[in-house]
Amino acid sequence: MKKPTDHFSFMLMCLQSPQDETLQAQLKERLTADAEARQLYGELKRLWELAPGAAYFEEADAPAATQRFLDQLALLPAATPVVTMPSYRRRRYIAAAAAVLLLAAGAAWWNMQHREVQWLSKATGPQADSLLLPDGSAIYLNKNSVVLYPATFNINRQVHLQAGEAFFSIAADPVHPFTVESGLAQIHVLGTSFNVKNAAGNVHVFVQSGSIAVAGEHEQGSLRLRAGQAATIPANGGAAMADSSASPNQMAWRTHDLLFEDASLQEVCAALSAYYQTNIIAGTPTNQQRRFNAHFNNMKLDDVLQTLSALYDYKFEKRNDTIYVK
Repeated sequence: MKKPTDHFSFMLMCLQSPQDETLQAQLKERLTADAEARQLYGELKRLWELAPGAAYFEEADAPAATQRFLDQLALLPAATPVVTMPSYRRRRYIAAAAAVLLLAAGAAWWNMQHREVQWLSKATGPQADSLLLPDGSAIYLNKNSVVLYPATFNINRQVHLQAGEAFFSIAADPVHPFTVESGLAQIHVLGTSFNVKNAAGNVHVFVQSGSIAVAGEHEQGSLRLRAGQAATIPANGGAAMADSSASPNQMAWRTHDLLFEDASLQEVCAALSAYYQTNIIAGTPTNQQRRFNAHFNNMKLDDVLQTLSALYDYKFEKRNDTIYVK
């Protein structure tokens, strides 16, 4: 004589192992022959699908949890044979089955939150490099940069830019948010692309596409940035501040493209210094009213300086590691 729990044990195994063709064939045969079993399976399946976060608890040991529950039921007297299970009894066993599912899901949640995360690192020297993350997101590291990332992602996707500069192209996943931590900055995204530069603890962010939310370490709120917008998070723990002076030239280390439109000499020197990693300083006095318009694509620094000298009659003098504009 079968106990009512036999139905639940078998059906839970079927829900737990959809890839088991033999088990699924047995389930189909049983459901075809028994209308009561079909109704019961339908209710169990809905509970399985509606269990909070069940889709993410792939590591849940549901069979073990189920067996522990059934072992306890086995201590009770066996049910008498009936043709149709009364509705109150069906509800009682369905509620018990739901408890099993929630127990398994809760155990998986605890394991995922408390298991040790294996962190990997990627560092660059004189050459830029790239990195593909487990979720399909990509990180492009500038020279002399360091990033930490987990070997596998759990529910939350998180990486740490420890030093230098990186461009992030994030795979869209609304269910699993992506966070970049750098210095005191926290950057939250779903699917977008943006640049992060950590210079002496000051973090500069520029959004190329989509939108992000950026905040300092102890900020209650966050600053939302859209494509073409930028912000700075100071190393002293201050709030994130919008940066209206930022330009797409912040991406030059990746695109190798420098574009100046009605730019001041100071802006030109700052962009060239960042791209070529050389100190270029505008000497004084200089014509503060003069504006520069030029486009350089993948050019050597000497060629850029020669072009600027020919166009605007400036002279460039190199002393040690610094270039001065006269």
